[in-house]
Amino acid sequence: MFKIRKIAFLFALPFLFTSCLNKFVESEDTKALEEEKNAILSYSQTNGFTQNAATGIYVKTIKPNAAGTLSTPASDFRISYNLKTLLGVDISSKSAADSVILNLYTSNLFRGFAESLLLLKEGERAQFIIPSALAYGTNPPTGVPNNSPILAEIELIDLITETEKIDTYIKKNAFKITEKTTSGLQFIRLNEPNTSAVALKDNDNIQLKYNGMFLNGKSFDSGTFGYVVGNTNLIKGFIESIRLLKKSEKGKFILPYAIAYGERGSGSSIPPYTPLVFDIEIVSVNGQ
Repeated sequence: MFKIRKIAFLFALPFLFTSCLNKFVESEDTKALEEEKNAILSYSQTNGFTQNAATGIYVKTIKPNAAGTLSTPASDFRISYNLKTLLGVDISSKSAADSVILNLYTSNLFRGFAESLLLLKEGERAQFIIPSALAYGTNPPTGVPNNSPILAEIELIDLITETEKIDTYIKKNAFKITEKTTSGLQFIRLNEPNTSAVALKDNDNIQLKYNGMFLNGKSFDSGTFGYVVGNTNLIKGFIESIRLLKKSEKGKFILPYAIAYGERGSGSSIPPYTPLVFDIEIVSVNGQ
C-alpha cells in the first residue's frame, strides 16, 4: 500500500507542476492582453479613432473620398504606407513616389493589414490601430517586441480592377482579340481557322493540349487529355473555350475569375479572384 501511494505521488508531481505553470502562463497572457487592450483604448480615445465592429481594428480617416470606389478582394491595391508600433518603433514605410502594388492573396500581408485595405475607398488615407493578434503576434520583425499593436497609416492611391489587369496584359502582349463573349471570355486565335472541319457537338470525344497560365505568364499546369464535349467536369471558362475551336485549331483564352476558379481559387496553386489564361489546341475529334 505504501509503495502504491509513493508511486502515485511521484506521478502527481509533474501534473501539479504543469497545472501551476499553465495557470501562471494563462495569468501572464491575460495580463498582457488586458494591458494591450487598455493601451489601444487609451490611444484611440485620445486621438479620435473609432472601432470597426467587423474586424476589431480602430480607424481614423485622414483624407476621405466619399465618391471613391470601395475596395474589393478582386482588386490589386497601389498604396503608400507607414507602419510602426503604438509606442513609436518604426517598422516599414513606402512613400507615394515609391508606392507598391499589393494583392490580398499573393502578397505577404498580415491579416490586419489586409483587412485595413478593405476598409478604404480609392483615394482615401487613414490610420489604423491593429491589435497584435491581427498583426505580427509572437513573430514580429527585428526590433519589434512580441505582441505589439501596430499603428498603420495607409493611402489607397489606386485600385487596379480585374478588367484593368486583363487589359494591361492584352496591351503589353499586343494581342488582337478575335472574340469576346458575354461571359467576359476573350479569345485570341493562334492559327488559321480549319474551314474544312465542323463545329464540335455534344458527345464528341476530343483530345486536346493545354497550358494554363497566370497573367504574368507563369504556367501553373499543362498537358494533354481526353474530353467528351458536353461534360461539365471542367471549369466554365475552359468548357466555353473548347466550344470556340475546331479540330487542329489553336487559341489563347483569357478567363475572368468568375468563369475560372472563382472567389475560392483552387488549393494552394490558384489564389481566389484570379483571372487565368489558357492556350488550347484540339488535337483530334472522335479519333481522327
